Amino acid sequence: MTISRLFRGIGALVSRRIVTSSRTKEPVPWVVGAASEAVKAKFPVGVTVSGFRVKEVQDISELYLTAVRLEHVATGADYLHIARDDPTNTFCVGFRTTPMDSTGVPHILEHTVLCGSKRYPCSDPFMKMLNRSLSTFMNAMTGSDFTIYPFSTQHPVDFRNLMSVYLDAVFHPNLTELDFLQEGWRLEHEDVNNRSSPLVFKGVVFNEMKGVFADSQQLFSQKLQNGILPSHTYGVVYGGDPLCIPELTWDHLKHFHAHHYHPSNARFYTYGDMPLEDHLSFIDDNYLSKFTRIDPSTTVPEEPGWSEPREAHINCGKDPMASPDAQNSIAVSYKLINVVDNFENFVLEILGQLLMSGPNAPFYESLLEPQLGSSFSPSSGYDGHTRNTTFTVGLQGVKDADLGTVKSAIEDTFKRLAETGFPRERVEAILHSIELSVKHEKSSFGLGLAMNLAPIWNLDSDPVDALQINRNITQFRKCLESNPTFLQEKIKKYFLNNTHKYTLTMSPTSDYELNLQNKENELLAKQVTSLTEEDRARIWELGQTLRQKQEAKQDISCLPTLHVSDISRKIAPTLVTDVSVSGVPVQACDQPTNGITYFNAVLDAQHVPERLQPLVPVLCGVLTRMGAGHFDFRSFDQEVELKTGGLNVNTVITPHPVESNKYEQGIQVSSHCLNHKLNDMFDLWALIFNEVKLDDLQRFGTLVKMIATNQANSLVFHGHRYAMTASAATTNPVSALTEKWSGLTCLSYMKELSEMEDLGPVLEQLKELAGLLLSRECMRVAINSTPEYHDGALKNFEGFLSKLDGTPRGTSPFTCVSSEFTPHTSRNHQIFPFPINFASKSYAGVCYAHPDAGPLRLLARLMFKFLHKEIREKGGAYGGGANSTAGAAYSFYSYRDPNSTKTLATFDAAVEWVLSGGFNETDVSEAKLGVFQSVDAPVSPGSKGSRRFLSHISDELFADHRRSILDAQPQDLIRVARTYLRDASIEGGCLIGPKNEDLENDPFWSTVSN
Repeated sequence: MTISRLFRGIGALVSRRIVTSSRTKEPVPWVVGAASEAVKAKFPVGVTVSGFRVKEVQDISELYLTAVRLEHVATGADYLHIARDDPTNTFCVGFRTTPMDSTGVPHILEHTVLCGSKRYPCSDPFMKMLNRSLSTFMNAMTGSDFTIYPFSTQHPVDFRNLMSVYLDAVFHPNLTELDFLQEGWRLEHEDVNNRSSPLVFKGVVFNEMKGVFADSQQLFSQKLQNGILPSHTYGVVYGGDPLCIPELTWDHLKHFHAHHYHPSNARFYTYGDMPLEDHLSFIDDNYLSKFTRIDPSTTVPEEPGWSEPREAHINCGKDPMASPDAQNSIAVSYKLINVVDNFENFVLEILGQLLMSGPNAPFYESLLEPQLGSSFSPSSGYDGHTRNTTFTVGLQGVKDADLGTVKSAIEDTFKRLAETGFPRERVEAILHSIELSVKHEKSSFGLGLAMNLAPIWNLDSDPVDALQINRNITQFRKCLESNPTFLQEKIKKYFLNNTHKYTLTMSPTSDYELNLQNKENELLAKQVTSLTEEDRARIWELGQTLRQKQEAKQDISCLPTLHVSDISRKIAPTLVTDVSVSGVPVQACDQPTNGITYFNAVLDAQHVPERLQPLVPVLCGVLTRMGAGHFDFRSFDQEVELKTGGLNVNTVITPHPVESNKYEQGIQVSSHCLNHKLNDMFDLWALIFNEVKLDDLQRFGTLVKMIATNQANSLVFHGHRYAMTASAATTNPVSALTEKWSGLTCLSYMKELSEMEDLGPVLEQLKELAGLLLSRECMRVAINSTPEYHDGALKNFEGFLSKLDGTPRGTSPFTCVSSEFTPHTSRNHQIFPFPINFASKSYAGVCYAHPDAGPLRLLARLMFKFLHKEIREKGGAYGGGANSTAGAAYSFYSYRDPNSTKTLATFDAAVEWVLSGGFNETDVSEAKLGVFQSVDAPVSPGSKGSRRFLSHISDELFADHRRSILDAQPQDLIRVARTYLRDASIEGGCLIGPKNEDLENDPFWSTVSN
């Protein structure tokens, strides 16, 4: 996969926090503990262990860790170990990869090295390890100038197994021609078994990148980087331009690997509580000791400065979900500093947030509030992950007549800021958000750290220095105190007096997709015309050989594996206390939360009339962004930043875990803050509940346009989710409401609202809806806090309730399925101007406590073996699979798929594969391991008890569900496949993608043009 703007800056660095629970361990307070003490005792600076010399040992107290920097003496490989008392251990190996063309060589190489190696010669060991492991994460990613291979797991044997597979893949890959053709690109007959069928382009990455650039904002971001940093590796399309990918040869791929995937160009990262000495010994003995030092010559030079600004214009396709007269994009980008300056990087990250983040940001005020555009473009903000960092102000949804106004507004905003600077309260709000995020614990801290450090470490920035957040904050405060115009001087230096400025505009043309397809057809024709008879014979032969390889039974006995016996049958119960506070039911959970209190409340919406139902997600999107009480929306947002980690509102649709004819519908409000600011946080919520300002038409219009634009942007990236939601909507009531609140129906409704000239009647309806929902009448609550603050948290909550209207009803949050809903078969083709498809087929599922819920969940994982081979390896899609959601639907899906009806037929074939006994007991055992990666995924302290609170699943129900998966037998999977899939009387289907003549002429399918 590719990463366009990987986890930007300090905000991301400190937002992926600490894992504090595991399958077998209860959380413990975070202190510099055993892991840090052990590593400091065994690895003093200067000592050499297993070929690695210790260069630096540094405690980072604010993150409760010890960082150890090492160098492999023989090869020069760089190594960073983070010692921390965290059972979720992480590994990552990365390489600086610097392509000089747009063939996508680093991206295709990332795919191909994972297809088989010297020690693990079977086909696609990476994908097969997904079902032979209890990993909490496995993936590989390509960025503009780096490629990384990270994983995380809580199991020591699993860690060693995965590290062996990863290291063998990157250092000793097979890189066969057939793997290159499958993953990269190839000429092959459209019907691989018919020599008379036309030759076409195929390949996983080829199709993936067609899908990526189907999103005009991704195209815009890519061209923007190419334009602002044009002279070296950032001037090309690192993921691959579909029109350039066919220029890549197998030999070039192998040469690129030999040059870039060498230990002298490698950076190793390990994290957690496992012994460092074991990691070093394994890596050196099995891999690095076989290499000698080389000069990889992969340095990325600084971009030469420009003497004057530059401009460019590109075209894109029309967006059917955007306003027809406002589809332009514009961005102004500035080259800034060398990324190795960590403190200046920190300063610019804060400056970027001050400029762009939230309604108090100057560019929000000067660009979005006047509705010069519908939303910032995804490329906007500070990017500290390239050799020369950049800052971009980008706007999408701009009218032709407003392009010049936008450019002037950007320049005028910088001029004004150079004179006035920023209010001190605004700066403090940003610093508070950083300091709070250091304490806020999440379940993937080590993994997030690896991904955030990788881009800057890759460019020789000091990763240990980058971790010292408190030191940077202290230095930043000193700069402000000693120089009141500190930030104003930065504005002048980096923006007003910076001639390295690039302005890019983009506008749609009606024939863009046709022209792009014509270019691909011309490229194909050129390649086909130049073929000799020998070439054609070889293409046929390779196609047959590749298909034979894809269909061959694989011997995977060489791969390491865990076993089902490694999964504990016991669960670590989550201790909660149920109390009633002023009649409102509260679930209290004491956890080591680093002095933070987490608040969650669900407000029942079953009494909302049907005419207001479509507005529930709209209310969620705007409720905390309109202002409340004596605060307008700007001042309210600043209060939120100063006192909390954010106020969040989302829709909730939860099936009853036991009774299939009931479900809960509502909204969830949630937030967290430091314990001593809890009363302030509840005061803000009280203002929202009692005095939310639903009367500002201009503000509401701005938010509606932003929400509609962001949803439209998500379609091409999450098309498989939209397809699954749509296909399931007619099979069960939970999926029907999910479609209404978050599917294509919601997306279309938001588009309709964004184009309304008068939103006044909608605001009036929102007021009515808010009056129905915002009270304590139908509220239930969960509070997670430290044990010593348990009573204080409940007392503050009681004070909050005293300010709310209504009397708790004490009724069940569940509603019975309406008699108006009748499950029925429906298949629809949603036409969008994409060059790829997203396909789905769905069937009604069973409730969580049903004895078949576990087998159905296991069946979905088992089918991955068949679907991956058919949809990705043979079909060339980026991915495909099945998913079973208890209480909702069993759904098949494909992602960025060049096929349509063929894939829909593959879903049926997967069912027949199961019914015919195409799997064995080993496959079932591996599927169980795969399922338990999510079943027993780590949970952070702030989220402990959420399964019980949000899903109504007790520890007893959870234990029963686990047992139903562990005890499932092959005959159970055959039975549920027959009962719920093949013999189902109702099914749903959805295909999102371009026009399709087969479906247009199929009487069982309806077509919707968007």
